[in-house]
Amino acid sequence: MTRTKLFSRIMAIAVIGYCLVQGCGKSASNHNPYVGNMNDFSYSGQWTDDACVYRMNALGEEVCVAEFQEWFVWVDYAAPWCTPCSSQAKVIKEFEDELGDQAVFLTVITSANAEYQSIPTQQTAKGWAQRFGLNPARVVAATDKWGMTIPTHILFSPTGQTLYRAQGFHTKKQIREIMDRYMRDWENWSDTGAVADWMRVG
Repeated sequence: MTRTKLFSRIMAIAVIGYCLVQGCGKSASNHNPYVGNMNDFSYSGQWTDDACVYRMNALGEEVCVAEFQEWFVWVDYAAPWCTPCSSQAKVIKEFEDELGDQAVFLTVITSANAEYQSIPTQQTAKGWAQRFGLNPARVVAATDKWGMTIPTHILFSPTGQTLYRAQGFHTKKQIREIMDRYMRDWENWSDTGAVADWMRVG
């Protein structure tokens, strides 16, 4: 066995081990205090009564996720150097075209290049929006250093609760099923108080 093959096999075993421990591909609801908490309206800590996390969009405007209250918001975290993120952006574009009147699709660019934690700029966001034909008002650049695995997805309710969060590429079918389920469950809870199995209300 060559040294390259041995290294590849060791890395594969390491990744599988990590996934077994961390639950790769699963919703992060069991690991994130915001997910499913119906008493938390902070957009995963991005908004309080006193402040909001603002980011520059591709048009040079400052945007806060709380500005989209009364809408469901699907946030896709991405970066230009991330190959799965490019495939994901094409899927997000389809949803933006098809469901733009039902939900806001927001893309957060987490880094400018593959250099560890390189901070993106308005131009980074603009380049991403142009590359995939996304609404430039809905592509924003992170203002700080990120160590997040990408792509990452978060679905927020119209009142700021974090309904769903997961990592990894999502197919169009997966996103549609996730949105249908969590949006329907949240609307039922909002209308009737019916508690879905993923919700925490205590």
